[in-house]
Amino acid sequence: MAELNCIVVTPEETFLETKTDFVTLPLFDGEIGILPGHSPMIGRLGFGEMRLGTGSQTNRFYLDGGFVQVSDNLVSVLTQRALPADKIDAEAAKEQLQSARSRSANSDEELEIRDRLIAQARSQLRMSRRDA
Repeated sequence: MAELNCIVVTPEETFLETKTDFVTLPLFDGEIGILPGHSPMIGRLGFGEMRLGTGSQTNRFYLDGGFVQVSDNLVSVLTQRALPADKIDAEAAKEQLQSARSRSANSDEELEIRDRLIAQARSQLRMSRRDA
């Protein structure tokens, strides 16, 4: 079976570069699964879980938005932040959610920032509960 090459890049580093059988990504409007031979595409990522499957093993990672490009069995992910699912700090996510909910939003920009912080925290909390 053909394999996918997957590379995940953050502003600080190349977070991950690996071969895998499938990739599942959080798009801003849903989720997408990518197998070898997928047609070329570019998509906007949301906050959430990326899964990489190799054989019977699935590795989970948190992505903090960004973009994905698929071409010639190469999945390139550009994201603001990536971390293994088991490194998510549920308490910090709860604090971020409470802080964001109480944050005043007196302009469109402040409203957008507040909504982004809430979405990030909720996504991290969902992922941390799956590990429990």
